[in-house]
Amino acid sequence: MEKEFDFNRIGKRMPYTTPDGFLDDIERNVLKETGNERVIHTKRRFLGIRIVTGTAVAAAIVLFFVLNNRNITNVTEETDEMFKVEQAFNNLSVEDQDYMLEIYQNDIFLNE
Repeated sequence: MEKEFDFNRIGKRMPYTTPDGFLDDIERNVLKETGNERVIHTKRRFLGIRIVTGTAVAAAIVLFFVLNNRNITNVTEETDEMFKVEQAFNNLSVEDQDYMLEIYQNDIFLNE
């Protein structure tokens, strides 16, 4: 017994194995015998509700940001277009500006 015990020689294997679902079966049998079988169904149902609710909330947040970003982009594009129109109008001579204003003031479709 003079040899020292070395944990590194043991390895990291489990000394025993169990069939698949063994622990679930034990839990189910214990709850069945104690009359608490409904606890499993309630936990699973609650988990399902949480998953569906979380997914719906995540989808709503993504949809909000997508639609909000689209509106900001449209407003920016419209502002840029109006700036270009105003800049082009300001580049016209005074006579041309007066003529354009006179035509637009008499336009039937714009004054409705």
